[in-house]
Amino acid sequence: LRLALTGATALTRVRAVSLGGATVPAGTATMEEQFRDPPASARSRVWWHWMNGNISKDGIAKDLAWMKRVGIGGVQNFDASLNTPQVVDKRLVYLTPEWKDAFRFATREADRLGLELAIAASPGWSETGGPWVRPEDGLKKLVWSETEVSGGRRFSGRLAAPPSATGPFQSIAKGSGIGSMLSGDKGPQAPSFYRDVAVVAYPVAAAAAPQPAPVVRDGTGTLLDGAALTDADLNTTMPLERPGQGVPAVVLEYAAPRTVRAATLFVPGSAALFVGASYAPVLEASDDGVAWRHVADIDLSPVPTTAGFAPVTARHFRVAFQPGRNAPLAAMGSPAPGIDLAGLGATLGALGAGAAARGKSKPVQVGELRLWAEDRIDEFEAKAGFEVKPDYFALSQGVPETAGVDPAKVVDLTARMKPDGTLDWNPPAGRWRVLRLGYSLLGTMNHPAPPEATGLEVDKFDGAAVRRYLDHYIAMYRDAAGEGMIGQRGVQAILTDSIEVGAANWTPALIAQFRRLRGYDPVPWLPALTG
Repeated sequence: LRLALTGATALTRVRAVSLGGATVPAGTATMEEQFRDPPASARSRVWWHWMNGNISKDGIAKDLAWMKRVGIGGVQNFDASLNTPQVVDKRLVYLTPEWKDAFRFATREADRLGLELAIAASPGWSETGGPWVRPEDGLKKLVWSETEVSGGRRFSGRLAAPPSATGPFQSIAKGSGIGSMLSGDKGPQAPSFYRDVAVVAYPVAAAAAPQPAPVVRDGTGTLLDGAALTDADLNTTMPLERPGQGVPAVVLEYAAPRTVRAATLFVPGSAALFVGASYAPVLEASDDGVAWRHVADIDLSPVPTTAGFAPVTARHFRVAFQPGRNAPLAAMGSPAPGIDLAGLGATLGALGAGAAARGKSKPVQVGELRLWAEDRIDEFEAKAGFEVKPDYFALSQGVPETAGVDPAKVVDLTARMKPDGTLDWNPPAGRWRVLRLGYSLLGTMNHPAPPEATGLEVDKFDGAAVRRYLDHYIAMYRDAAGEGMIGQRGVQAILTDSIEVGAANWTPALIAQFRRLRGYDPVPWLPALTG
């Protein structure tokens, strides 16, 4: 139970008493008397979970009567699910007439007993989402495609469409997420949605020219098919077998020494919010393929991770997949003093340990491994809001700063692209990279909720979308609770408990609002969000 204690307000009227010589006004209770019989405003509020439709009026009445009897001041109602089996004769499905009848009964019982009734901000406990949220109102991310053109002559052609996949980053498809890990209940399929944002171009250095593909081997020298490492599809993987008791490794061999300034690595399913990563990859370099030197540690996450470093020249590069910490709550930092997260840690630890145990005998599935000759922004994925980090000030400690793209050299071509994605442009001399940027859905859903009550999380950056969400949500509960039972009586509060929706980094009005609030145009800086 979570206790929510507020400052006590004297409601009991008693005679004046003297405390240590000071006169207490008549009609005010002493602190001791208030402590023995607290006013309603100072009594504990407790969570009251309706688990996956396992509800009955008899159970509701007994719950509320017991809570009143032991001195609880209010209940906070959640319609949740944690893979709960059915234990009632008839499961009451969220918002059906039978569910509404039970909720109306609960509302009147709480009112009769003088218990404050609050509802969670959505089904489940995180955060503000449901089946009624339209795709255009869902949480969003920035996506992009790249087209390289030669300057000094006209370019006329169709720009590749950015990925419209619903998921956390570029073409990565939506996974199960922490909600499904906890509940075990599969919600609805997330819809797809895409809109264009801008088209910009910038000059690229000679170092960015295409390089010959390396020979790919594992740590034992076995030749591998590394096509999946640099294709545009982040959902395809290259399996990397485990060499007996050794550490799995992938080796890239070049015909001639190559200078590398950054590396991007993605291992699908190897890291998750709250439970840490299964591997701790280390990038190494070698001149002869025998003696290896350390280049960089790479922190895995649910999206790709780019590690920037001082230029390294070598013919051989290796990523060794050392065992990760996979520690429960590893991504959350230290709790506040006095907060005991042992129970949650044990639950998440079991999930993480189970995943690690299942993965010990399976190949490492490497989704992407790119070595960059051009400068790339260290950990740009986190800095651009594609993942959540506990300490953003700790990012890139000891890593050389990257100048990035000069915004003065960025050309805004947004008005030149036609609705069908074609662009007609005469670029200046040199090599140019054209970015077509848009946004698509993350597919994040409220959790852990029954499948019938699960839907898209609303865009937290879009005030109008949040208003639409709340108007709809409160209207549903007004209908369920009945006339006069929302506000001063009946349902008196909405509880926002725990935001576990992960990252989001785009909203339709972002550029306009940025210009209004910051006083300058962010468009020339958009290439930084792509690394």
